[in-house]
Amino acid sequence: MSDTWDRSTKISSLKETVLRKLCEVLDKSSIRGWRKLGEIVNNDRRFEVSSDHMEMCSLRVLEVGGSPSLMLLRLMGDRGCTVAHLSDYLQTLGNMEALQCLKPQDLQILLQPHSVALLCGHNLRLSCLAVGKSTVQYQWFKSREEVPGGNSPDLLISSAQLKDAGFYICRVNSEDACEFSQWAQVDVLNVGVSYGQTYHSLDGRLKLAIQPQSQRLHAGESLQLECGAVGRPIPRYQWHRNSVPLPNATKRKLSVTFHLLLRRAESLGCSLTAGVVPDP
Repeated sequence: MSDTWDRSTKISSLKETVLRKLCEVLDKSSIRGWRKLGEIVNNDRRFEVSSDHMEMCSLRVLEVGGSPSLMLLRLMGDRGCTVAHLSDYLQTLGNMEALQCLKPQDLQILLQPHSVALLCGHNLRLSCLAVGKSTVQYQWFKSREEVPGGNSPDLLISSAQLKDAGFYICRVNSEDACEFSQWAQVDVLNVGVSYGQTYHSLDGRLKLAIQPQSQRLHAGESLQLECGAVGRPIPRYQWHRNSVPLPNATKRKLSVTFHLLLRRAESLGCSLTAGVVPDP
């Protein structure tokens, strides 16, 4: 890896993590912050920033999570400003902390593991790939426990079982640098032949594997329903009653107790979407 970014890179192409870190530095500095940077840029006719533009940037502080620096950098990016130009401006500004943000990390995760739902008996693969100044070492964890033998970019579990379901994360090391990947949730479904479906492969697309079954109930009895799907990213569930979403009914299994005698048929169903997994 080189010591600096390609100086011809447009700042509009910088990674979100780099921009976020750079904006945090520029937003917090009153002397060498975004306002002073705007004054320096305004002296360069190629990327001239008017007083109206600076006013637009300042109004960003009124928004939740708003960043004047991000607005300024986007304006500069729209005008074709490169990393070379921005580096020169930050050098003139004398903000070495901001300039440091434009240097690549000693360790960077290029490929994050993705959550997945699969059937019992299928092979599980989670992948994490990182680059560093020296050899990168990997260690996978399930929750907070190390996975035995999980010290390669790919975590492979042959014939996954119910016990393999859970949250996984990968730690990568290169010399003194250490980073953790994002969490990946693994859901393992045990589908019996009674459901009438088998899957010989999992190609990543969302597939319904368990259908909720119709039932007849008496007042006071509990209704137990299950809906299950496989795919990558992991499916998200929402149960409905007579086409109306049920509050807090976002699990694969649904339990409802009817305390009153039903005088008409009730319709319950589940909708599926693919979603992002929050940290456990």
